[in-house]
Amino acid sequence: MIPFRLWRAQERALALLEKNRFCIVLKARQLGMSWLVLCYALHGMLTRPGSTVVAVSRTETEAKELVRRLRAMTRCMPEFFGGVPGGFHTQESVLRVSLAREGGAWSTFQAFASAPGAARSFSADLLLFDEWAYQQQAEELWLSGLPTVNRPQGGQVVGISTMQPGSFFERLWQEEGGPFTRIFLPWSADPRRDSAWYARTKALLGENIFREYPASPEEAMRRPQGAFFREFDRHRHVCEPFEIPAAWRRYFAMDYGLDMLAGLWAAVDGEGRVYVYREVYRPDLPIAQAARAILQAEAGEDVYVRYAPPDLFGRSQESGRPRTELFAQAGIVLEKAGSDRQAGWAGVQDYLREAADGRPRLLIFPGCENLIRTLGSIPRDKRRPDDCATEPHELTHAPDALRYLLSMRPRGGEKRTDARTQRYYEQVDDLLQYGR
Repeated sequence: MIPFRLWRAQERALALLEKNRFCIVLKARQLGMSWLVLCYALHGMLTRPGSTVVAVSRTETEAKELVRRLRAMTRCMPEFFGGVPGGFHTQESVLRVSLAREGGAWSTFQAFASAPGAARSFSADLLLFDEWAYQQQAEELWLSGLPTVNRPQGGQVVGISTMQPGSFFERLWQEEGGPFTRIFLPWSADPRRDSAWYARTKALLGENIFREYPASPEEAMRRPQGAFFREFDRHRHVCEPFEIPAAWRRYFAMDYGLDMLAGLWAAVDGEGRVYVYREVYRPDLPIAQAARAILQAEAGEDVYVRYAPPDLFGRSQESGRPRTELFAQAGIVLEKAGSDRQAGWAGVQDYLREAADGRPRLLIFPGCENLIRTLGSIPRDKRRPDDCATEPHELTHAPDALRYLLSMRPRGGEKRTDARTQRYYEQVDDLLQYGR
């Protein structure tokens, strides 16, 4: 342990933390910001008896590490701790540190691993998100955590992270006119790093240096070569919305689990060009609620076929029945999409390429913000170059729904139901009416 003598960039960051209730910190690697925010939190606990700090980390191991650091700091402050007259007493566990003077109110630092509902029952003076961009279900954590500090006369939020393209953290950082004060620390914030150090590091990391050691926020958000859909370009593939002609066939495809319902509606014109014009992107929906959300979004549209992943057609452990039957009972009849991942992704990449007329075969309306965000961010699997990575898992839902749709090669034409699909609907109706 050494004295924490601040660099100038850390001093500027601390000044902004002291003045603003909502702070988002984008940084390069190894710049001491977690230590700085822990010192800031400990200072508040010492000077405001009865205060509470809630810290949310990506994993339980990382949450324990924050507490370990806080405990280490208190043990290096013998003038305040260790039984000195008028000093502080502590109560410690692996995820909590509480401190108080004799007869005074206890201040508490409580750490959590990222999970929906974490810290929901707490009332906090400081809510800290560590490595926020890498926390699973970060938006749900934000929605459950904000009320713990959102009092009219107090409460502060500090989120710190390196950048993960496509993350909720990136969305908050890019939000113009939002409540967050943006604080950026470049790789050069450590005065010991010079141009020779940067050149050696770039030789080791290649293009990944822009995410790990950015010189600017723009570099931090730069998509690396490892992005799976290199063909995707927001300027080429996102089009101005228009009224879909009534004669175009409309399709629906979804990826579904209790963690997320990701559904996409697409229309196909007479040339086979696919327009994704609507999405639904909602977590924690049981089948009945998911079906209701789909029907409400459709508002009575005539959808030609609805596609779902093959796993929905197997028997569920809970009911012993295929989940597609439960969807059918709720009014959503589904057909099985293709199961070959590599062939499906190749199909998506094919649609992203230009057709003979110079325009892509896949165009997306700007309201489908989650599909746009994740298509540009989902990385390539390091072991299987023709497959995308399954982590961060939040980035996979909307691309999977698109894969299910395009793997079936949707065709344009009149919106009438063909004979094969009509027979399928009739069989489902018989099943629901008469049982097996």
